[in-house]
Amino acid sequence: MPTAQPLRTGDPARLGAYELSGRLGEGGQGVVFLGARDGEAYAVKLLHGPVGDERGAFLREVELAKHVARFCTAQVIDAGFDEGRAYIVSEYVDGPSLAREVALTGPRRGGALERLAVGTATAIAAIHRAGIVHRDFKPQNVLLGSDGPRVIDFGLARALDAAATVSGRGVGTPAYMAPEQITASAVTGKADVFSWAATMCFAANASAPFGQDSVAPVLHRILTAPPELGRLEGRLRALVEACLDKDARNRPGSRELLFELLGEASAGLPAEVLATPPPHVLHAVPPPDPPDPPPSPLVPGQRTPVAEPEATGTPGGYVLPGFGDPGDPGGGSPRVGGDPARKAGWMRAALAVCVALLVTATVLLAVLVPTLGRNGQAAQVAGPVAETRPVTSGPRTTKPPSTTAPPRRGPQNPPADRTAARPGTNPAGLPSTAAVPPQATVPALTGLDRAAAVKAIKRAGLVPGAVTRTDSREKIGQVLSSEPAAGARAAKGAAVALRVSAGVPVPAVAGQQQAAARSALAAAGLKAGAVARTCSAKPDDSVLAARPEPGTRVAGGTAVALTVSQEGVSVPSVVGRARADGRAALRAAGLAVRVRGQVVDNPSQVGTVIAQSLSPGTCAGSGAGVVLTVGLRSQSGPGPTEPAVTPTVPSGGGEVPPTSS
Repeated sequence: MPTAQPLRTGDPARLGAYELSGRLGEGGQGVVFLGARDGEAYAVKLLHGPVGDERGAFLREVELAKHVARFCTAQVIDAGFDEGRAYIVSEYVDGPSLAREVALTGPRRGGALERLAVGTATAIAAIHRAGIVHRDFKPQNVLLGSDGPRVIDFGLARALDAAATVSGRGVGTPAYMAPEQITASAVTGKADVFSWAATMCFAANASAPFGQDSVAPVLHRILTAPPELGRLEGRLRALVEACLDKDARNRPGSRELLFELLGEASAGLPAEVLATPPPHVLHAVPPPDPPDPPPSPLVPGQRTPVAEPEATGTPGGYVLPGFGDPGDPGGGSPRVGGDPARKAGWMRAALAVCVALLVTATVLLAVLVPTLGRNGQAAQVAGPVAETRPVTSGPRTTKPPSTTAPPRRGPQNPPADRTAARPGTNPAGLPSTAAVPPQATVPALTGLDRAAAVKAIKRAGLVPGAVTRTDSREKIGQVLSSEPAAGARAAKGAAVALRVSAGVPVPAVAGQQQAAARSALAAAGLKAGAVARTCSAKPDDSVLAARPEPGTRVAGGTAVALTVSQEGVSVPSVVGRARADGRAALRAAGLAVRVRGQVVDNPSQVGTVIAQSLSPGTCAGSGAGVVLTVGLRSQSGPGPTEPAVTPTVPSGGGEVPPTSS
């Protein structure tokens, strides 16, 4: 997990018995703090909104969450309330989230992806076994600890429902929500299975299977479009595709999912049957009439969907609203004189079917008509056209095609290619009923810089769209993905959105010890470069500055040079200066000075400092002693003003006699 950031103004200093020292992150549900109690570190999540009257339900779910197996999750420790806002305390996992790790190091492959899939599926099965539906499983809620992946933020379902109602925030993340969460249908553990599969797509491709752009298009694709599985391969690809089925009844349960990942066959079926798709994900025939949802406690006679956790291993946990059980007197097919609420449910279902059919017809027109328009002889490729005779009382007959010479071309028999090329006509030569815009293929843009990507988009007949900058270890400006993805078909002139690398910001490390600064750089995806030491009053090994400067965005892996403190004062250079000047300069730096004489032959060196015991620039502790060597005049006897012998001065300061010759 990233290094904790300082607390902000308004953040609590304590929640219950937990002292807060920094922020670990913030999301749509709440703020996660680094807390401590009795010397142990914990992650403390404070929800954004109050839970209202759901306190009892929230505490009951926390008690259930405490019993979830902790070998694959961040164990829930405690919970409480602070001024009406709920907080939940869980084990602190020292590791980045899957979302951040993929952004910094790229998608996962091979065994690393398979280990991630098994570890997270095990966590979901354990959560469901405790009677909990996660309902917000996503890459941000998977932490990559040193001992494997850990799932967090389970056990908050009821609290998040209540807090979302009060604060106006939604529950769940759009790119990873199951269809039944979008349509407000009954939510079971199979919604978590859908979210798990979407998360595995992100881990393998660095993008969600239904896109990650604005909310409305993402939700529409989840309900109507097939998923983009990208680089997923083999059995994992087939299993993920089955888990992304839009009908929850066709998805495996979490326990079945785990067994299939482990390669365990079920029901004694041979291995070839388990290849693609696995046996438990064969499309089930929907039951004719599941039971009605229970009556609403708010409006008499009205029925509302219920969110119940998955009964692990029990099939048929998901119920489509508006259908009933044929064995239930209140169920069955819709009747003209039935319950008004049930008829309203059937009307909603019929409307949904009509919308789906309309979307399908539009897609077929957009794909098939241009194909037929480009190939006027499509009918001939499929085979000869049979001549239809008027219907009589006898059986319908057809005239076999002639094998002789082809019919003469004339006004009534134009060439097929001429008819196809005529504007406003379809392959049959009739006026077209729908004007289908010309199509273009989105080029491969990942890995290009932004300028090159824009040129490629324009060359393909498309236009550049919105640009989203994302923290990434790639070069700044390099394209990470596009929407639509490479290879997709889009109308000429359609916009192509780009997700480009914004690099990673250099963290602020000044004031930290060198080891801590190196750890902070590594957590940000950078590395420590050259280290320069300079004298300072700061403690030894304290970081004084960094280059590039903090906040600068650079590509991942960039080396950051550090300037580190060496405690002490810098010894000035006094060689060549007069004896008095040299002593004054050293004493001004806080150093003790001793002077010794040395006879010199050069008259210009007399009375001048010719050497110093500590080299200039050396870091010396306050009060350290420096011995200066000063030049003395050569003489045969004592001068008129000098004694015959220069006295020795104690080490506390003064002069040292010259060396005897």
